[in-house]
Amino acid sequence: MKKNKTGKYLKYAIGEIVLVMIGILLALQVNEWNNEKNRNKAEKAIIEQLKIELVTSKIQLEKLIESQEESAEASAIICHSFWKNKIPHDSIIDYMRRPLGNTVYSPVLGTAKSLINSGNLSLIKSNTLKNAITVYVERVESSLKDINRYEETYYRRGIEIINEVIPVAALGSKSQLKDYIKKSNSPSFETSRNDKFSARPNVIEKIPFETDLEQLFQDKRIYLTYSLLLVAHRNATSRYYAILNNINELLKKLEQNTE
Repeated sequence: MKKNKTGKYLKYAIGEIVLVMIGILLALQVNEWNNEKNRNKAEKAIIEQLKIELVTSKIQLEKLIESQEESAEASAIICHSFWKNKIPHDSIIDYMRRPLGNTVYSPVLGTAKSLINSGNLSLIKSNTLKNAITVYVERVESSLKDINRYEETYYRRGIEIINEVIPVAALGSKSQLKDYIKKSNSPSFETSRNDKFSARPNVIEKIPFETDLEQLFQDKRIYLTYSLLLVAHRNATSRYYAILNNINELLKKLEQNTE
């Protein structure tokens, strides 16, 4: 009887093994499907976050570029005035004040850098897109180094020089300062500025430092100041444009990847 049942037991055992193997393979396949679904979901979330950061940076950069260009143009106007016969009008003061402020901007790199540093860049299936993200971060960081160098080498040096010539806080035309004196002494003049910790009081009795344009536009230090500021803002603008182009290129690749 045992001999007669051996074949049946063998077939039964093989059948059981086959069923178990099929079950395991199905389980593995289902697990792989779930993993692929999760990877696709993670990749989609990453791409959407990248898009948000890039668009935010793009909007902020466009505004900054406009401001940097205005500062560079104002510095150029000051420099050009040294090459003309006539002493500039009081309105030139407005151009002199414009380049004295500066903003160094860094676009949002959180998601892109996190992907690279954490090794999660592998979640992006497209090798072309992975390479584009890496190149984007490298190019932006290179441009930011250049911008910081312009800040240190040109902008700060320009501000140091002009502060040796004239207090920036007092840089204003006679008509502007006289108008402010008139307003500050008026009973109806109101201000919310607390002058306790301010270099300039709310009520002005006299002009402490009058801006003599004829004298200023004979001073080579002023010319050097605005030459330095011009280089700082002009060169920074070119690097910000480069970053903006990098942003647009990566955005385009991200859009293509989701089509």
